[in-house]
Amino acid sequence: MKKLRAWDPVIMITGKYTWKISTIKKFVDDDRVIVEGVNEVKKAVKGKWFIKKTLPVHVSNLMYYVEDQKKATKIKIVTDKKWKKTREATKFKLTLK
Repeated sequence: MKKLRAWDPVIMITGKYTWKISTIKKFVDDDRVIVEGVNEVKKAVKGKWFIKKTLPVHVSNLMYYVEDQKKATKIKIVTDKKWKKTREATKFKLTLK
């Protein structure tokens, strides 16, 4: 089970876009994701001039963002008594979907 999923709110913690809050669009690999509005570049394409392209970001540069508390937190995977796995925000003890 992955700690981060698509459409989770995240905050960038390193790089050019430090402290930018956004959401995850999709996973490219196990450890690379495309984040909305982050790491966009212009690429020259013959016949189409320049197009905007979003490059993937490594998961280690992101943290889960809790919008109610307006703070970033780590996520841990918790198993209950029936061996069902769920995600939990560590700072606030919130169970995530």
